[in-house]
Amino acid sequence: MRIFAVLPRSPNAGLPDSLTWYRNLGEPLLDLGHDVVFAPLQSGIEARRTNDARKRHHFSEQLLAHFRKEHSQKHFDLFFGYFMDGMVEPAAIDEIRRSGVPCCNFSCNNIHQFSLTEKLAPHFDCNLHSERAARQKFLDIGATPLWWPMAANPRYFRPCELSRTVPVSFLGANYALRSRYVLALLHEGVDVHVYGPGWLGGARNGLRSRLLRYLLLARALAAGKNDEYRASAKLAEHDLRRLLFARFPDHLQGPLNDDQAIRLYSRSELVLGFVEVHENHDPSLPLRRHIHLREFEVPMCRAAYCTGYVEELAELYDLDKEVIIYRSEDELVDRTKFYLSRPELLESVRAAGYRRALACHTYHKRYEDLFARIGLSQEQRICIPQSR
Repeated sequence: MRIFAVLPRSPNAGLPDSLTWYRNLGEPLLDLGHDVVFAPLQSGIEARRTNDARKRHHFSEQLLAHFRKEHSQKHFDLFFGYFMDGMVEPAAIDEIRRSGVPCCNFSCNNIHQFSLTEKLAPHFDCNLHSERAARQKFLDIGATPLWWPMAANPRYFRPCELSRTVPVSFLGANYALRSRYVLALLHEGVDVHVYGPGWLGGARNGLRSRLLRYLLLARALAAGKNDEYRASAKLAEHDLRRLLFARFPDHLQGPLNDDQAIRLYSRSELVLGFVEVHENHDPSLPLRRHIHLREFEVPMCRAAYCTGYVEELAELYDLDKEVIIYRSEDELVDRTKFYLSRPELLESVRAAGYRRALACHTYHKRYEDLFARIGLSQEQRICIPQSR
């Protein structure tokens, strides 16, 4: 099959050197033997970041020129993108659809940031959403949704033969309840080490941290009635991060590169996941829960994984046998202590989670299932849950 793919490299602007999305979404298409033409997305990302209509138009014209040239030489069977609003002009997607090529767009974080794709989604034939509960959001705007859970590429996310010298680890940005959870674990004597954007922040620079606090305090005091809670919530979040750094600085680290992340999973007795996120990352707004890439990358590395409960996890794993689940802060602390004291149970979780990840949660299988379901393949797979 011939595919025109427009994909980002990194899942996080704070990790510009990461190739996680390319390795997960791009390389499996090549492994499956498809003829893939990759188009760069960086100019579209920059257009969105700067909200620059001229940059967006320029990127759209470049994208169409690339597509027309390649399509005229040999027709494409699929257009596959990872677009957000503001990256590309909807008219560009409309033109590609008029050429007769089915257009799919993949997106995640729709539970708390649906506005990222809300305007663009109706212009695609199919919107692949990684969180099952986001389905209705697409239907409400007249878009066509298809639940397509995240997965991992086993050629890259794989076990490393390393000694497990890190008792408990977490790798990811610091937001929502994450500082609170980590502080609770450390207070209870759990030797947890966290890595990623936002854990150090300006904390190493004491003056900068104090100035930021004064600024947040001033905003909270000066805020009108409608903004008072938001300003206070941001101040409380900042104070919690400062408290965590002040008491446990040796347990907080900055981001890791892709190879270091995989090695960390293999070095850890237990790897944590946190599923809560505030709507639009605003600490004054309600908490939402959703699945992340690490729910698949960590078991694929044959690491014991303990994460927060999300309903759809029960359709993807055998809970507490293949991944460990907690439903509250107290249960997180209790379950972490319990499993660390029983290495034979941790080893059982590692083995079972690894088998499940390899059997059901590779992006190779996700693509095979997708192509069957949208009529581009005759082979039907049964391992991936169907959209509801």
